[in-house]
Amino acid sequence: MKKKILVVDDSEPILELASTMLKLLGYEPIKASTGVEALKALKMEKPAMALLDVILPDMDGFKICQHIRSNTELAEMPVFMVSAKKTTEDMERGQKAGANEYVTKPFKSAEMAQLIKKYIGD
Repeated sequence: MKKKILVVDDSEPILELASTMLKLLGYEPIKASTGVEALKALKMEKPAMALLDVILPDMDGFKICQHIRSNTELAEMPVFMVSAKKTTEDMERGQKAGANEYVTKPFKSAEMAQLIKKYIGD
């Protein structure tokens, strides 16, 4: 059974690109373009991992990450913040929210693939 990875981004091209990459790596992407969709998907799909954009229309990725960490069923799930925001302050906010990694856009697919495998395997 393929491991599910939640991908949250409000940019349709980035959502599609990340989903295609995950499919090629043998994972099942679960797509969400808002925080509300992400929270629903977390509850319904129980993914193995989440890739969260920081800037979303309704709530930021940090809040979603905090929600994951405060939920006993999801707390151990690896979470990557994936953002164009590259400041030290943003990266520190990601760490404080509980993110395992902070990946800046544009990211290289090979590097992302290595990180994902490091956390959840094939």
